[in-house]
Amino acid sequence: MDNKAIFDYWHDQVRLKNYDLIAAPGHIQTQELRHECTNYDALWRSSAVQRLEEPERSKIIAIIKYECTARVLQHRAGLLRDRAHELEASCYEREQQKSKLISIIQALQEKLFGKDKEIQRLETRIASLEVENEALRAEAENGKAEAELRVELEQLKKQYEAVQKRRQELAKNNQSLGGRVAHTKRYKQQRDEARALVEQQQTQIATLTQENQSLQAEVERLYQELMRSQKSPMS
Repeated sequence: MDNKAIFDYWHDQVRLKNYDLIAAPGHIQTQELRHECTNYDALWRSSAVQRLEEPERSKIIAIIKYECTARVLQHRAGLLRDRAHELEASCYEREQQKSKLISIIQALQEKLFGKDKEIQRLETRIASLEVENEALRAEAENGKAEAELRVELEQLKKQYEAVQKRRQELAKNNQSLGGRVAHTKRYKQQRDEARALVEQQQTQIATLTQENQSLQAEVERLYQELMRSQKSPMS
């Protein structure tokens, strides 16, 4: 039997076992793979081999050793290569999923950022409208206060004119009645009444003026507070 036929024969006799160890990751000694994962020991110890004379027996054992080693290493290489391909495919798929998720997250962030900007714009607009509304309200209240003040002044003017008219009537009556003493007393009485009325009118005017100034100060304070509240959401 020629060498090729011998190699082919023993190649066909090799059997693999313990596939989990063959496919295990990490480094495994070749000797361990040969003894634990093939029928190497059973083949070289077989009666057919042991009956051979030396050096033929050693030759056959060497061939059995080669074929068992080659078979288990080729099978392990194929398994590890397939595993590497699976890991590469899994890694590629994960990268694709990661890229897809990043794109989705970026799109969501852009949408959220756009909504935040829209919310800020609406809040700013609301604050601006509130300030405008308060300003209009303050102007209306100020106008109302001025109108009320004008009414009060007009009433005081009418009262003053009525007093003046009354004083003229009294003076005319005094002239017709005559008498220096009576005229002096009436004149003093009229003067005192006129002074009292003038003082009363001056007091009322001062009170109304002070109230108007207080209203204007309150309007200014409210306006300043509204301006600060307008700036606060925008900062």
